[in-house]
Amino acid sequence: MKDYPLVSIITPVYNAELYIKDCIESIINQTYPHWELLLVDDCSQDGSINIIKSYILKDKRIKLFKNSKNLGPAGARNIALKNAHGKYITFLDSDDFILKDKIEKQVNFMISNQIKFSHGNYSFYNITNSNIKNIRVENFIDYKILLKGNQFKIMTVMIDRDILSNQIFSEVAHEDFLFFLNILEKGYKSQRYSEEYHSICRINIRNSVSFNKLKSAIWTWRIYRVYLNLGLLASIYYFVHYIIKGIKKYS
Repeated sequence: MKDYPLVSIITPVYNAELYIKDCIESIINQTYPHWELLLVDDCSQDGSINIIKSYILKDKRIKLFKNSKNLGPAGARNIALKNAHGKYITFLDSDDFILKDKIEKQVNFMISNQIKFSHGNYSFYNITNSNIKNIRVENFIDYKILLKGNQFKIMTVMIDRDILSNQIFSEVAHEDFLFFLNILEKGYKSQRYSEEYHSICRINIRNSVSFNKLKSAIWTWRIYRVYLNLGLLASIYYFVHYIIKGIKKYS
């Protein structure tokens, strides 16, 4: 495995002291050894940085960047993108974690199938680490399919940096949705790399943006109309599909 490509894992951090250990250790425990973890602290006011520094002393693959002002998740991810050296780019939010064979299986799949963009299934866990629900995602996702609703959880995605060029995250609500749409709009297609559930999204049901359906709907509509400049009829068409998918997802 020594000749396998480097994977850059991007993690924005903000007041994550309760969960950052689980996040980092899920990377350290990966069966795939060729990775770098880029943690971008977005002006945390808790003990996150001290925890991260303790891991840096043990593993030189872990790197810390500290923002001088709060940039939000989009800005933090952009800092990491500029400093990433990997052939493949993937993401992991500071309160989430992945199973130990996730990166190895995803890299092997992308190399074997010569693809540039892949995604996976994922699970919702609550703050006590109990499985709430498994989410199965479509096998192939292109631009028009993604417009009908963001099936990607950001930590399931892996992208060949060759297709990123200068693509960055816009500082808008649902920044990951817009980021992926901008990539797939160029004609690329994402393929699911496994039937398994390797990625764990930990949520607080009361506070999670994903569960604030009204705000999420408004933000999605703004992406259609403001940032993608879709016509009214096209926006209505995709928005109806988005609503239907949302009902199925959380029912």
